[in-house]
Amino acid sequence: MHPRRSLPRAIAIALCALTLAAGPAPAPPPPRVPKPTAEERYWTADRMADALPADSARGPAPSDVRADPPRGTRKGQYVDGLPMVGTFFYDGRPLGGRATSCTGSIVHSATRDLALTAGHCGNGLKRATHRIFVPRYRHGATAEAQPSGVFEVARVFVDPRYRQNSKKAVSDLDFAFARLVPNSGGEAEDVTGALTFTRPSGYRHSATVIGYPSSESVNKQHRALRCDVTTSRLTGFRQMRMTCAGFYGGVSGGPWITGYNATTRTGRIIGNIGGYNGGGNDQNVDWISYSPLYGVDAQALYDDAVAGTADADIKRRPYRR
Repeated sequence: MHPRRSLPRAIAIALCALTLAAGPAPAPPPPRVPKPTAEERYWTADRMADALPADSARGPAPSDVRADPPRGTRKGQYVDGLPMVGTFFYDGRPLGGRATSCTGSIVHSATRDLALTAGHCGNGLKRATHRIFVPRYRHGATAEAQPSGVFEVARVFVDPRYRQNSKKAVSDLDFAFARLVPNSGGEAEDVTGALTFTRPSGYRHSATVIGYPSSESVNKQHRALRCDVTTSRLTGFRQMRMTCAGFYGGVSGGPWITGYNATTRTGRIIGNIGGYNGGGNDQNVDWISYSPLYGVDAQALYDDAVAGTADADIKRRPYRR
């Protein structure tokens, strides 16, 4: 054999011998598992499961004497939920120390960290020490085991003229925004997708309404409830009305959505459960719900939340109806 031709083979044999002598390549290190945050440690599965809805007056009561819904009233269906819709949990100083819950949804913004809920939920969130948003909440799961993790609430924005669960004109302002801290997956919108905040024209729309009722006697697993409805006007208010049964306590802040696209995880949010009496009639029945109709006031608050405007500046700003 020609000496030059045998050289590559000799090199290959030498390299193979060196590899065998060195032994197998070391295994790669295991992936780093992030340590639980303080809020993830605080919000145990039991603490979230035991939370009392901020709108717990929305039946059913143990001795319920409220009227049944009219014959033929549509009933909501329990579903797996939407990626950007979930539950706010916050410690319940206003309710004697028990944890509290509301529904909320991620809303598209330049900051990619914005969530929407009801104003009466926002007031509770503002006063809370421990507060998180859990997209697509799973009852009984730990914070780390939730589908998209949990997001700590950094700041809450509520229209300063709003009054809790009012039955007056200021109930038109029952909406709030929260800025969220990114979790290990990134900013909330990048993890879940987002709905586009929209100022609708008129009161009649074909909409999908989603909430997380947590009635211990009706929905023990705290599953998401969905209803496809046609909205109308709540006479005398700048609010929409919808009729669908099953919206018990826990649904406040739930989004009213049009044009949802499951593939792109996008849609338009035109309202949230809230308004007159916190979003329901005087009898607090589960089959009538209201929503503010977003206008210039809601747009101004959205802009303040995106800009991170200071509370004092918000209070000084002249809002318009």
